[in-house]
Amino acid sequence: MTELASDLLRWFKSNGRKNLPWQSSLPNVYHIWLSEVMLQQTQVVTVIDYFNQFVKTFPNLASLANAHEDQVMSKWAGLGYYSRARNLHKTAKLVESKHNGVFPKKYDEIVALPGIGPSTAGAILSLGSGISAPILDGNVKRTLSRYHKIEGHYSSSEVMKELWRLAKHHTPRTNNAEYTQAIMDIGATICIPKNPLCESCPLASHCGAYLTKDQGAYPHKKNNTGKLPEKTVAFLIFKNERQEVFLKKRPNKGIWGGLWSFEECEDSNEAIRIKISRHNNKAKIVRSLTKFKHPFTHFTLWVNPILIDSPGGSANYYATDSLTLGTPAPVKKILQEL
Repeated sequence: MTELASDLLRWFKSNGRKNLPWQSSLPNVYHIWLSEVMLQQTQVVTVIDYFNQFVKTFPNLASLANAHEDQVMSKWAGLGYYSRARNLHKTAKLVESKHNGVFPKKYDEIVALPGIGPSTAGAILSLGSGISAPILDGNVKRTLSRYHKIEGHYSSSEVMKELWRLAKHHTPRTNNAEYTQAIMDIGATICIPKNPLCESCPLASHCGAYLTKDQGAYPHKKNNTGKLPEKTVAFLIFKNERQEVFLKKRPNKGIWGGLWSFEECEDSNEAIRIKISRHNNKAKIVRSLTKFKHPFTHFTLWVNPILIDSPGGSANYYATDSLTLGTPAPVKKILQEL
């Protein structure tokens, strides 16, 4: 067992997180898989409420597999990266049909499932079944990059190859579940992106970055490509005399895939006029709501919401006070303001 693994396991006994909603004395693989998918690109503090609500609605894999996609997307709405929810649903169906409802314990079978990569598969195996398998999520990448002073950014295949080699090197054959949770916990609570708490870190005495006081230089940052591009879209909020609004399901591919949203178009007078007339030639603009921006990883979206009176509208019009469809965060924000 490496020094890093030994130091982490000693620390974990009294400092590791052991009371998260998906943790239990008898590991629940369904809960572990669900939490690992939710934790991709999302912090624990955000995931907890979503996880609790999700398992309240879908308490086991079978209930998730048998659910309608709109139900699943509704419980995921607001968590972002919506392909995760669709893949979660697909995986549940595959496990039910091809694995008799039992989550597989072979690495090759797990990574073959939708939305599960090598790191997520390793976490499921180690946390769910105690099988020795490495992980390399964001927290582990950062911890190993500082500990070993890895040169280069994660976007480099050579850097990733070296990080995987180190992840495998440090993963012990025993106490694997504890080690896996420990290295995730260190990255989440101590070896944090900015101002790491090195004085409290059990790895400090062997950490290359700490010993040379270079913590801020690792992991290396990707070359800055400048200001994020901006896009603008008009949201057309068609509202009928019963105060119902028109919503339509977005394609599974693209932003907010599978969620329900307003009609939208280019934010120009001509595009808005054409879109309104095609939807309902009796519809008229009531007023514009406050324009606002919604950030994405690779661009910033400006939303121009326009309230429209749509007399006679019926198909796909929904009452907002009893809406159960999954909607993107900007749509939810507008509906709450109406």
